[in-house]
Amino acid sequence: MSSLPRDNKREHNKQANRATLVEAARTCFVQMGFDAVTVRDIVRESGLAPGTFYNYFDDKESLFKEVLDERMSEITRRMHDLRASATTLSDFLFGAFQTLFEKIVEEPCFFELILRNEYAVRSLFKETVIGIPMQQLKADLNDAMSRGLFPELDVDLLAASLYGIAFEIGRVLCEQGGRNADQAARFATRMLVEGIQTFGLSGPRAKLGRGIAPGMTVIQT
Repeated sequence: MSSLPRDNKREHNKQANRATLVEAARTCFVQMGFDAVTVRDIVRESGLAPGTFYNYFDDKESLFKEVLDERMSEITRRMHDLRASATTLSDFLFGAFQTLFEKIVEEPCFFELILRNEYAVRSLFKETVIGIPMQQLKADLNDAMSRGLFPELDVDLLAASLYGIAFEIGRVLCEQGGRNADQAARFATRMLVEGIQTFGLSGPRAKLGRGIAPGMTVIQT
């Protein structure tokens, strides 16, 4: 069997080392918290040679951002695609909640990382890791309002409400094993749909949707 060309082998080793550092950092940040973790801790956990770290990252903050971005970017894209294709208010809400909650149930260690380092995440990355998904949510809400799926509401307050509900239900799913992601998504959707009903709908094409939870009262116009 022929070996990889030298350049390909070097690139493969770089990618492997970077992935090893990311995984080691994830372990350290969950176990110790961002403030307590040092670069030396991460290198020790990785098993790589001392000094390797700085071939890939400037500091632990840049590595922490990569650990978070890796998952958040994927989740943000999936939620945006679902919200953009939604044809009812219920679909808009349920699809995004279900995507997030399923990820938390399938991979609780990632959300545990955020919970363990909540202050650092909010203080260091409010314009990036937190800011980018929030800006995407606001853009999706504006689009949904223009399509008549939502009444005309304060987008900043509405986005904060959706984010807060998702985050705190996510906390319950992470801390209480055995919870069902689909049931949690239906619960969150029902709360919001029935609350948004009180504001009225913004246009003749607006629909709340049907069948998200047993006994849900919905209105279609």
